[in-house]
Amino acid sequence: MRSEWKITACPHDCPCACTIWARYRDSKVEMKPHDNNKWTEFICPKGLRYAERVFDPRRLKTPLLRSGSGWEEVTWEKAWSIWADKVSSGISESGPLSLMYYSSAGSMYFSKGLIPHIFNELGGYTGTRGSLCSSIGSSGLKDATLGWGVPFLTPELQSEAKGIMLWGRNSLVTQPQIRQVFRKVRENGGEIASLEVRKTETMENSDRSWYIAPGGDFALAAWLCKKMISLGASSHVWESRVINYEEFLAHLISLDEKKLLETAGIDEKTAKEILSWLMKFRPVTHMPSYGSQRYLHGDMQFKWMFALSVISGGFEDPRSGLSFGKYEHALFPKELIPRSDDVRKFGTGTMGKEILDASPKINVLHITNADPVMQNPGSSGIVRAMRSVPFKVCTEIFMTETAKECDLVLPAATYLEEGHDWLGSYWHSFLVRSEKIVEPQGMVKSDIEIYDGLAKTLGLKTNLIELYEEMDRLMLSGKRLEKVSEGLYEWQEPIYWTDRGTMAKLPANIPALRVSEKEELRLVTFHVKDYINGHSCDAPSIPDIPDIYLSPDDMEKISLEEGDMVTVYSRTGEHIVMRTKRDASLRKGLASAKQGVPGINFLTEAQEAPGCGAPYADTFVKIEKII
Repeated sequence: MRSEWKITACPHDCPCACTIWARYRDSKVEMKPHDNNKWTEFICPKGLRYAERVFDPRRLKTPLLRSGSGWEEVTWEKAWSIWADKVSSGISESGPLSLMYYSSAGSMYFSKGLIPHIFNELGGYTGTRGSLCSSIGSSGLKDATLGWGVPFLTPELQSEAKGIMLWGRNSLVTQPQIRQVFRKVRENGGEIASLEVRKTETMENSDRSWYIAPGGDFALAAWLCKKMISLGASSHVWESRVINYEEFLAHLISLDEKKLLETAGIDEKTAKEILSWLMKFRPVTHMPSYGSQRYLHGDMQFKWMFALSVISGGFEDPRSGLSFGKYEHALFPKELIPRSDDVRKFGTGTMGKEILDASPKINVLHITNADPVMQNPGSSGIVRAMRSVPFKVCTEIFMTETAKECDLVLPAATYLEEGHDWLGSYWHSFLVRSEKIVEPQGMVKSDIEIYDGLAKTLGLKTNLIELYEEMDRLMLSGKRLEKVSEGLYEWQEPIYWTDRGTMAKLPANIPALRVSEKEELRLVTFHVKDYINGHSCDAPSIPDIPDIYLSPDDMEKISLEEGDMVTVYSRTGEHIVMRTKRDASLRKGLASAKQGVPGINFLTEAQEAPGCGAPYADTFVKIEKII
């Protein structure tokens, strides 16, 4: 391929969805930020590492079939033939629901949404509902907006706020391009404030910051709602936009302020500081984190933060509204959305147990863009579930923990080896039509090509290549897109806070928190700069033994020193060995660890949660020193 710069976009499950100039020259891929997307100022290390992944010697380049305890390299024709036989026999034995398809957020490109068309033609399938990332909080917001969806503000509107309140959002690590928003807010005399359960990079770079108890955000939000109303500092129009105004207000009045602050883990002096800051820097945009909704009561966390934004004036001035994350696939052509009359769905956070209990049973499990053994809560349950399925197939770039459990592993192309796919963002309003940067390595194929080969081998009418081209044609002819430059488009999205017809339903109850038992610590896992969603195989400095961060009080109570080896036991019955590190910012009873490190999700619990999400933060552990 020639070495001219071409447009593409980072596929990661990250709000930034960075637009990239890339080219293949001198046997390597070069990248730089695209100058026409103002929200891509740089490319982070996670994004840059994709250029190295293409040529990584550990890259899967040939279809692999399990053979005893090892693997046999096979042709695509043999792989498709074996796979098709398993699909056909699975349907004959137990019907189409015995086929399960699980796809997560390994790539956010539109084309991945076309694959279920194959299963529709086969008569149906078993899929999943919810997500590992945001579905608990999103379910609460969808209820609060009466089905409108998840409220958000464009980065342009965020930049015009006088204050940004980050509810546990470590944005400089998980959304690094947002530093532009912070810079603009400060240039206009505003401030950035953080509420956190532990010290983070974003907290250290905020103008104001306070610590809050894990899962206590809703209680602080309720206290602030109560104070704003009693002080006459609430919005002048909020009552007219709330369908259950009287019910909400009666409940709010009944709440005990002291108990709310105890639940929030904040004293009255600190709470008053937060209230004063919110009133001083109006309009304040509220940005809740993904971590603050990873509780069994995460929907209520977001409902109360939403209530605060309504009372603060979100309907008067959208810059006072709550902004979470919008639907990045909103413009996927509706006529190409796969539909079936017979789809059984398991919760993403509980799918291991549901596979084991399934009737009809799962005969063939298909996995794309996901590593559930590494990423999903309750890893041991996922492993048991996979081993109960007669045939498992996945598409992958590397031999992941999930791939090791499969019977057929198919080498997938990276986004740099694919062409004219589409990618949106759940933060900004740009969409990218990507171009192929480098030819596929070895025998790798795109997911569309891989599943199209299966369809042809089965003799199906579904042609994924044609659907892929149709998707591209429909996107290019769409009337809602405005072309910015070659391959880069923008659209004007509807915003909940500026739509005069929108109404709200505010919470009329407060949740009960899951609490620790004797000698237990709550374990909270957090995202890091080096990798995303457990994709850590090529990340720098991943220790063989993961670290667990403990408060000084808990270190002293268990008689631990920095660097001691400990066994960490979970309520799941599982345990792993970890190395202790002291974190003076943690309160007593709270432990933390990096997400995605080896073994960590053996400790997290697979629990049914609102929105079928994953309440990682409702994990409790006991620690014993290894002598």
